[in-house]
Amino acid sequence: MSKYFILFLFFLTLVDAKMISVDYRVEFGIIGQVAKVHTDYRNNGQTYMIDTHLSVIGMLAKKVTDNLKERHICKGTIDKNGLLIATSYEMQKSYGKYNSNTLYTVNHKNKSIYKTFKKWKSKLGQTKGMVDTYSEKLNYYSKDDLITFFLNLNHYITNKKLSKNYIFKVVGADKKNGRVDIRIPARKEKKEMMKLLNTAKKGEWIMNLVMHRQLYNSKKGELMVRMGTDGLIEKAVLKDLILLGDVRIIRQ
Repeated sequence: MSKYFILFLFFLTLVDAKMISVDYRVEFGIIGQVAKVHTDYRNNGQTYMIDTHLSVIGMLAKKVTDNLKERHICKGTIDKNGLLIATSYEMQKSYGKYNSNTLYTVNHKNKSIYKTFKKWKSKLGQTKGMVDTYSEKLNYYSKDDLITFFLNLNHYITNKKLSKNYIFKVVGADKKNGRVDIRIPARKEKKEMMKLLNTAKKGEWIMNLVMHRQLYNSKKGELMVRMGTDGLIEKAVLKDLILLGDVRIIRQ
């Protein structure tokens, strides 16, 4: 079982408030809740920071994931149109005796993205025993990371009822080129999707999203998502994974 949860789903919409928080629960098949996520969003009108914490709950989930904990930190600027422009995206993970840190730094002047990865063993809170480290320049450029991308969707997709396919580049998605696909479903497919996502309320919308990277046993990372009227994800489903059943992410 993968030790990486679906953190790219737990995002806040950009609002005028200086700070806002949201919580989600993660469920597996018939097991029920296996993790919880808490996200804080802060802005001063010119810059922003999004800080997300994930932790597994329950003895089974902790055993299977080696007591996985994650923290995702996004920083950037806010342009005059309200778009979030990412400058850095950091992913901290710990499980068992290991810690890892992945940092993406975006240079908008040079239109380049740099990735630095570190993994080490730790004991009693002490950092030592480096087991892997590397730095590289990525082969693509984007203004969005996995979190700011969702926050900016209202700007990118204005007609959310029209069945259409979209292709984006997102920092932290497909490892080769950052590709993310979004499909607004036609009526028949939408009806089938709502059996799992629940019926969309007025103002909500449905999309199919492909991250082109492995999530659990799903090689493409394909999800069904119901977006709320306030720009928050209401529910997302990763369908029919071997041994797991559906993975569900639900707003609290």
